[in-house]
Amino acid sequence: MTRLRVGVAGLGIGQAHLLAYVLAPDLFEVVAIAETDAERRERGAADWGVPAVASIAELAALDLDVVDICTPPDLHEQHCAVALDAGRHVICEKPIVVSLDALARLERKAQSAAGVLMPVFQYRFAPGLRRLRAAMEAGLCGRLYLATSETSWWRDETYYSTPWRRSATESGGGAVFGHATHAHDLLTWIAGPLTHISGTVATLVNDVETEDTAAAFGRTADGAVVSMSVTLGSIRELTRLRFCFEHVTVESSTDPYEPGNEPWHFDWRTPDIAARAEALWHGLDAEPNGYAGQLAAFHRAVTTGSPLPVTLADSRRALELVEAWYRSAADGRIAIPGTRS
Repeated sequence: MTRLRVGVAGLGIGQAHLLAYVLAPDLFEVVAIAETDAERRERGAADWGVPAVASIAELAALDLDVVDICTPPDLHEQHCAVALDAGRHVICEKPIVVSLDALARLERKAQSAAGVLMPVFQYRFAPGLRRLRAAMEAGLCGRLYLATSETSWWRDETYYSTPWRRSATESGGGAVFGHATHAHDLLTWIAGPLTHISGTVATLVNDVETEDTAAAFGRTADGAVVSMSVTLGSIRELTRLRFCFEHVTVESSTDPYEPGNEPWHFDWRTPDIAARAEALWHGLDAEPNGYAGQLAAFHRAVTTGSPLPVTLADSRRALELVEAWYRSAADGRIAIPGTRS
């Protein structure tokens, strides 16, 4: 099996990426890391046993196949462009960029690049989501009536000691943009894109430039009602998804950072449909989860030429949702994702 040679840029969330690569030695080989902070760079080189460089340009110039970008969001566009220009495949953490204009530029860059560009939405790669998607594709669920998501986390002043997290310009946004984006991706991955949204945002928990509490509701093209809420002021952290379909009601686990993992509850309308679902799900849970699952699917796509498991179109849908939510909150009107209205 072909091993892909990987360089990881950024040693914050990049540590989780590095662990996923190291745990898949048949698929990947980590050959270098990049970090601008000298102390972190030295410690990272020692911890992971690989060379460390100070810039994305130095990393992309090395003999590797993939550059994995885990740097602050306002640097993602520039860093993706450098890696693509060097002919590398690119993986980029969420949020992939901080504006739709930046995303449009990156889309144009990716279209003409030799390598592929994959955004990270690792929450999709979990047992509960696999089962629900399989049941939907088999036609077992019926029409969706209602979909809800809650992202209730805790972030105090310590979290914002990293300067870019306090800045609306550098972070691109607050809880809606940076924290709840995974839950909202899962919600719309199941329910479909929203045709319109009415949202509100507030800064209640910490003295920062970005929102830390927000809520919104909307509708999908199929008519389903969708509601979303997020706060960074919840003492008991949880993430929860709930879907009310014609033939089943589905509720996720409440694990704040791995809501796709067990336990998921499927309450089927009839025993017959429940039995058909159980037969359909046989063997699904053998797939790897989280980062490991997405990276394994990326390896398969790159080495076989199959479609990427997550695409820039997914990032566009997520960013259009956020932009419409913010626009609705600012002017007090219903907004349509993907438009200026």
